[in-house]
Amino acid sequence: MAKRALKYAALRDHLAGLPAAQARLTMTFARIEQLLGEPLPRSAYEYDGWWQGQSPWGRVHRPRPWEQIGWVVMDLDLRTKLVTFRRQD
Repeated sequence: MAKRALKYAALRDHLAGLPAAQARLTMTFARIEQLLGEPLPRSAYEYDGWWQGQSPWGRVHRPRPWEQIGWVVMDLDLRTKLVTFRRQD
């Protein structure tokens, strides 16, 4: 398993454990950090592309661990530090 997948396993597992009927979940960055047991990287606070696996230079990385289990970022507000995940159809 890739290092990133291990780092974000608690968030991935949290999303995977939600009832199948639940299509969305909004979380604060603080709640995500609670699940992870460590802070999110600074780029998660400053760059919306981080949430889709992109670098600030436009380079696309591997899918984020939540994407690998069928969740995507539907809405993101860096100002209020809220992210809404959506289960893909």
